[in-house]
Order: sequence, then C-alpha cells, then structure tokens
Amino acid sequence: MASTDSREPINISIPPQSEVERVTKEFSITSASYLDLISSSNITSQEYLLNLISQMDKKSVIPLNGYKEIVRFLINEFNDLPYLNDELETVKAKCRYGNPERTIAKLNQANSLILPLITISQNAILESANRQRYFPVIMHTTYWNKDKQKAERVISFCDRPVTIQYNINVWAKYMEDMDQLSQQVRLRFNPSIQLKTKFSNDSKVFLASETNNFNFSLGDREDRIIRKSFTASVETYIRSPKYLISSTGQIEELNLEAIIEEASISRE
Repeated sequence: MASTDSREPINISIPPQSEVERVTKEFSITSASYLDLISSSNITSQEYLLNLISQMDKKSVIPLNGYKEIVRFLINEFNDLPYLNDELETVKAKCRYGNPERTIAKLNQANSLILPLITISQNAILESANRQRYFPVIMHTTYWNKDKQKAERVISFCDRPVTIQYNINVWAKYMEDMDQLSQQVRLRFNPSIQLKTKFSNDSKVFLASETNNFNFSLGDREDRIIRKSFTASVETYIRSPKYLISSTGQIEELNLEAIIEEASISRE
C-alpha cells in the first residue's frame, strides 16, 4: 500500500530565469556532470528542481478523477433523504447527477422521473486567495514502493487551493414535500460536511446560499413543479503532478491515482 509522510514545504527564491533555463536545457538530472554543473553555476539544486518541475508539469496530463469522486460523494450524501408523504409514510427521495436544463427536459417526458427528486450539478470553480501561497513551494514526501520494498523520494509543487461550487436542486410537486427535503439538506451542513474520497479526507463542504422557490408547468400537462436550489462550496485542492527521484538521480512522473486505486482495492 502506498503511503506518504514527512511533508516539508521549502520556499524558493527564484534566480535569474535565463540561468536556470540554460542549465535545465543543457543537462538532464541524470547527467554524469549534474553535480559538477550545479556546484559551478549560480543556481542551487532547489532552483534547478523548481524549473525542472515547471517544465515537466507543462507536459503532464492531469486526470479528472478527483472531480468525479467529489460528485459521487455528494450524490451519496444526499441520496435517500427521508420525508413523510400524505399518508404519513416515510419515503426516501433519490439523488442523481444532472444540470437543471436536462432535468426539466426529462420531467417533460411522461413518467420518466419520480418526484420528489434531488439533482447535483457543478456550477463553477473559484480561486481561493486566502488559502494560496505567494511563493513557489516544492513539497518533499516519501512513497513506499512495495515492489522494491523501499521508500522513494517524491517531489511536486504544492497543491493549488480552489473552491468548487455545486448546485443541489430539489424538485417536488408539493410545497410540504419541498419544505421537508429542504430542511434535510440544511441539516446535513452542521456547520459543514467532511469530504471523504480516495484523494482527500481533509476538505470541507459548506452551504453557501439558496434560492427562492419557483415553479413552472410541464408542457401541455397541468402538473406544476417546484424547484429550490442550494449552492454548496467545496474547499479542496487541484492535485499537482508527483515525481519520483531515485538514488541515482533519475526523475519520472508518479501515477498517484493508480497507486490510490490499488490501495483502495487492497483495503477492500
């Protein structure tokens, strides 16, 4: 199972960019004269790594599994919220992913969806200025390679803090059902929800706002639908690519998502 520890942020003072780029372009980290070059130049090894990681990040493809995991978590969190129907029976409302436009289109199809219903959709990704760093930072961690049975050094830029907004839409035919489900949604935030995914256990979900009720008709049918929308703010991070540095100085990209997936399967 993969594990990381010893997080040590290092603040970097950026040297003249031309000198760093000259060293990085002319020599690779695996070059035999790498240490001699660093010793004879005006840059430090940390400055060299800063520029090297910047160049490798430009070529890295970042998977979107982290966003999918957040959506899955929210759907699971708001699925099966209970409410009482006219016969005082407990009924559980289902939750699914879907933007409002698509949900309305589905509702216009006879008997395609059962109300009340809760839908989740992504709204926007915002900068989080109060959580970001003002200087480049290289994170040093270790990763346990179970195949080689040894710890390997991992470096990366620190993860970028962002706030992702999601819409939680509640759809119902009757105001009584809407009031009950709206109350259930508010109670989930007390005052926040701990976001737990394969990629993060330290993020928070807060209730940012909610809109007023409004209703609309379904085509030629006489049914009228009530909708209320809540905005949930997820304070999380965009994961930076990770790189392994071996004892010989070789550097390569680490497929962290594959490692997390393997660890998750082994726990099951």
